[in-house]
Amino acid sequence: MLEVWFQGVEDKSIPNHKRIEFAEAVKLTHELEHRCREDKKAMSGSFTVISTETDATLYAGTFNFGSYDFPNLYQQIKQMAGQIRVDRKKQADKTYLLNQIEELTPEEFKKEETIDKTLLNLDKSRVSRLKKWQRISVYAVAVIATIGLTAMTVLYVVQTAQNEQELAKINQDMTKQGELSKTYEAAIIGDAEPLKAYLAEKELNDNQKVILANLYLEEGGYEKAVEVMGDPRQVVSMITESPKGDKEKVLQAFNELFPTNEGRFDLAYLQKDYELMLNIPTVNMTKKRSEMKTYALLKTGKLDEAKAELASNNNPKMKEKIDKYEVLKAEISTLTEKLEMEKTKKDKDEKLVKKMNDELKKKNDELQTL
Repeated sequence: MLEVWFQGVEDKSIPNHKRIEFAEAVKLTHELEHRCREDKKAMSGSFTVISTETDATLYAGTFNFGSYDFPNLYQQIKQMAGQIRVDRKKQADKTYLLNQIEELTPEEFKKEETIDKTLLNLDKSRVSRLKKWQRISVYAVAVIATIGLTAMTVLYVVQTAQNEQELAKINQDMTKQGELSKTYEAAIIGDAEPLKAYLAEKELNDNQKVILANLYLEEGGYEKAVEVMGDPRQVVSMITESPKGDKEKVLQAFNELFPTNEGRFDLAYLQKDYELMLNIPTVNMTKKRSEMKTYALLKTGKLDEAKAELASNNNPKMKEKIDKYEVLKAEISTLTEKLEMEKTKKDKDEKLVKKMNDELKKKNDELQTL
């Protein structure tokens, strides 16, 4: 099975920093892509595809909503992953990925679409007045146009510049865009060095900073990751919220170089030292840390405080655990009283006592595993 982890998607219809099933991710990307098309909006978000069996990352990329690049996540991975060449070690992962997306994706989302993106905003009344050679030029350029170049730009160049140097420059830019897209898509599956080299030379936006810092973290480049993000606390949050890797090991190594209260807090949580965690002062409370704190309060028996902290994150899984905790505590209390009463009887039923002891142990074990 596959799950998808999104990051940086501005629309609330797609949850960030949360694993969702692959089929659901395809559906949500399909709906948001077509809604962005209708509203003439554009946004992007990075995503990671994870195997639920091995917890390994099988694919990562960026989905550009409203771009008409792909109708949904399935179509993007199918087309892009199929074009990426990988070494023999990675070929099994690639084959598994492609097989899984075919199996998990509902048929309604597999239908391919053919859209000439470059002509989406073209003023047809103006095209009809062009001479034959001009129309041929427009459509020729349109066929090879790609991300970031609209039909109106091409039309403007053909009508006003009408020279080979401008067209050659456009072709060069489009080639670079295509190569860059493949570089992003291939980084997690194959060689990430070209992507690191490209990003290291650019003025980065927030998403690109996260991508580059994560690449450095994967190779133990903690100083470089901090240099990119500008604050070790941001890197700590990236490590803790990452869906992959040995977070405890990485966080411990990072915290030795860049000690922060946030790092100590997150590390204590991963090591299940909840008492220590709750006593660390002045911690920047993200939504993730609020969820962690809720759980730590619950595990230490501070039920009322856990409920109060839950109001800061509204995590449905945490609420479910709190509700379950209350039910189990009530059942354990009732069962303990009945057991003590049975034990004090002169004619106590040994079989019943044993049965109640077994039930009590079962309830306590269930409480510990929450």
